[in-house]
Amino acid sequence: MSTIVLGGGISGIRFPQWYLSPYTRRIQPIYEWRKMADKHGKVRFFDEKPFDASSKLRDELVPLRFICVCSNGHVQDFPWVEWPHGGKICEHPDLELNNTHNSGSILDYSVHCKYCDKKKSLGIIFNKNAFSDYLDLIGVHCKGNYVWKNRVKSDSCNQGLQVLLRSANNLYFPNISSSVNIPFDDHSLINAIKADEDLNADYLVIRQNIKKIAKEKFSETIKNKLCKNLIVNSLLQNIVSVLQISYPNIDQSQVLNEIIDQIDSENSSYDENIDVMDYRREEFNILSGSTPYDNSSDKLIKQTFNQTSLLRDKLPVSVKCITLIHELQVVNVLRSYSRLKPTDSDSMKEIIREEGENTDFSKEVSLRRTDGRYVGMRSHGEGIFITLDPVQVTEWMDRIKGSEISKRILNKVNNPDVFEDEKKYITPDYYLLHTLSHIILKELSVSSGYSATALKERLYFSNEVGQEMYGILIYTSSSDSEGTLGGLVKQGVPEKMKWILSAAIEKAKWCSFDPVCIDSEGQGSNSLNAGACHACALVSETSCEKQNQYLDRGVLIGGLDTPELGFF
Repeated sequence: MSTIVLGGGISGIRFPQWYLSPYTRRIQPIYEWRKMADKHGKVRFFDEKPFDASSKLRDELVPLRFICVCSNGHVQDFPWVEWPHGGKICEHPDLELNNTHNSGSILDYSVHCKYCDKKKSLGIIFNKNAFSDYLDLIGVHCKGNYVWKNRVKSDSCNQGLQVLLRSANNLYFPNISSSVNIPFDDHSLINAIKADEDLNADYLVIRQNIKKIAKEKFSETIKNKLCKNLIVNSLLQNIVSVLQISYPNIDQSQVLNEIIDQIDSENSSYDENIDVMDYRREEFNILSGSTPYDNSSDKLIKQTFNQTSLLRDKLPVSVKCITLIHELQVVNVLRSYSRLKPTDSDSMKEIIREEGENTDFSKEVSLRRTDGRYVGMRSHGEGIFITLDPVQVTEWMDRIKGSEISKRILNKVNNPDVFEDEKKYITPDYYLLHTLSHIILKELSVSSGYSATALKERLYFSNEVGQEMYGILIYTSSSDSEGTLGGLVKQGVPEKMKWILSAAIEKAKWCSFDPVCIDSEGQGSNSLNAGACHACALVSETSCEKQNQYLDRGVLIGGLDTPELGFF
């Protein structure tokens, strides 16, 4: 495996390993090309940009575009040496990739060994069965490689290999999770440690030592053992000395307990079966003002208007609160990836609907590091958070019970391809929340200066009695350290939001495809929408959480003959 190390100390892996010289059509691994350049005394220039040292014009080498992958997430070079030899490799393979008619068709490409004069066409490489049979004949199987893990032992893998272009869309499907970064009071000390680059390095070393010593639950004996550990003790002293200005009563024992509590909470909260809305409840409580947070942090700067002040500005009584989020941190984490087919739940559902339940799925490969963390990116931005009054929503649900608007939504539970985890969203109050989010987002794109594709929604929903949650966060973010310009949050002040909400509802009352649209029983993917189409309620896929599903203008404005059934 060829590893590149740049001057700054960043290393990288070259993949694919095999390169082609356009001048001679010769193909060989990059390290063989480098040996050739070394013989000609040109290796320094080669490392900057690989070239064919046998060419007077220094023709730039081109990485070969065919690679092999399997559904377990492994990737490896195409078997160039074995391909033309049919399982019996000659003494000195000298390969070239020929293109007979220059038509671009794969049938015109062949691999030729100049030493033994054997040749084999690439015509079958995209025929799954024929390719698999030939690989068995020449003894080539998946090596179980993760090419970026240079020092990790390869997995044993029995999955069949498939050929892809190295730029193919289905080579890599990332699974990314996002979260609003909420600074809780109970971890303010840990947040202060993490905010300092040097202290954060000490913190990570302490965590590693704690995990080595404490394999299971923490006890006083283990805590005493940690305090006597020279490395842990020294780093704790350093952290205390730095933080004593801000925390005058702090001591080593308190810092250690805080770190242990943090590890405990991480271990107890890691539950793959946790519902996404359970995860968001803490966000909802802070954004709605019902739970205090660490307002000394710059991770979240907000201003909340309660229902009393909103009524003074003549907003509907159904709006319980509006929160302007002047400074917002959104964390996007790369959890895993897959090859050949996506493994996120929404995409898998589409595959099952198209190919049936007996389809072959790809494996989701976790990208969790050895320290239990993931790689992520923090974005800065702003947002508007709106909550609906659960009492008003409950009264409206009672009012539409048994109506056509309610029935056409609830009957979607019986759609043939509806999955079990989708049924909890097939309820009028979720359609209400989601459709309202879309029409507000579309209206904000007109007034805020941000395009609709730059705005995103985040929904907070629960209709559990006593635990109702009806929240909409519309936000925008940027990877720039300064964040965004404030144009969105200025539209959320009550005197402006009154007109934005009014204009959004007014526009929702008529679609250019009405009356067909508003009277529709089913539109969109799996007919999960009712009165909603691209002309009225759909937004870009990057802005919507639910792939433009669970939408119906009827819940907002009622039907053509029954406007009184609308929420507004």
